[in-house]
Amino acid sequence: MSVEDLTRLDSSSFDDFVRTHEGIVLFHKKLCPHCKVMETVIGKVAAQIPMSLAAVDSEEEPALMEKVGAERVPTLALIRGGEVRAVFTGIKNPREVIAWYQGN
Repeated sequence: MSVEDLTRLDSSSFDDFVRTHEGIVLFHKKLCPHCKVMETVIGKVAAQIPMSLAAVDSEEEPALMEKVGAERVPTLALIRGGEVRAVFTGIKNPREVIAWYQGN
């Protein structure tokens, strides 16, 4: 899975997506190698747990980074119940992402 396979969000679509979906939003940069790792990880997680996946380019949407409190990439935002429930920055393996997702 790559970022091109994810629903692309921007400032005009982010709030609606959060309101109407449950899953993970990946905040990334195009040339970030750690972001590529997390794309693969969330793809593996989504294969095990049904969820919506989306991506936000942090360089194109810095206001959305600020909105969720993300300072660096890759950052995962867990969305559930119409809100951002949890945010994690850095790299996790699929098992850790599943535990994070289920625990929030």
